[in-house]
Amino acid sequence: MQRSAAVQRNRLIDLNILPAELQPHRYPRWYVLGLAAVLTGCVLLIPMVALQHSAAQETSHLRDQLALVTGQLQGVEVDIGRERGLRAEIAQAEQAVAELQAERASLPGAGGSLAQDLSLLYSAAPPGVRIDDTSRSEKTITASGEASSMESIIAYAKALTESGSFSDVTITQASAGGAALEFAVQVAQ
Repeated sequence: MQRSAAVQRNRLIDLNILPAELQPHRYPRWYVLGLAAVLTGCVLLIPMVALQHSAAQETSHLRDQLALVTGQLQGVEVDIGRERGLRAEIAQAEQAVAELQAERASLPGAGGSLAQDLSLLYSAAPPGVRIDDTSRSEKTITASGEASSMESIIAYAKALTESGSFSDVTITQASAGGAALEFAVQVAQ
């Protein structure tokens, strides 16, 4: 036994020359190994944390850009919604314009403006025909006045027909009234 104790003593050579009371406490082997493992883990984790932190800094710029693009997309969605609303309003306005044009076409003077029709009624009068009055009903205009002869009244009606502005020209009255003939011509658009 002495030999085995001597071998064990030789195997563990204690270089500590201090007396036993002054020697530091001897920790068990598992404690020292655990402390070494914790220190090694800390040494390895510090660079990993630094890498993660630098990666977060690098991606923060990309996150800011993503937030900016997301905001811009939301703005575009709002613009698209407004455009759809405006298109609907334009369609309604176009429909209202079409209805007004249809109503206008049914009014007298639809072939041209009323001013043009009246101008034609006065300018088509040949010499010897004087237009004294015009009146308008739903789809007709009546011109009345005096003429020197029946031939000038017929020439006036023929000139109105040949103008192409009126669909129907009718002499509604021709009577003697003093020195001249009184007449009335009705035109339809």
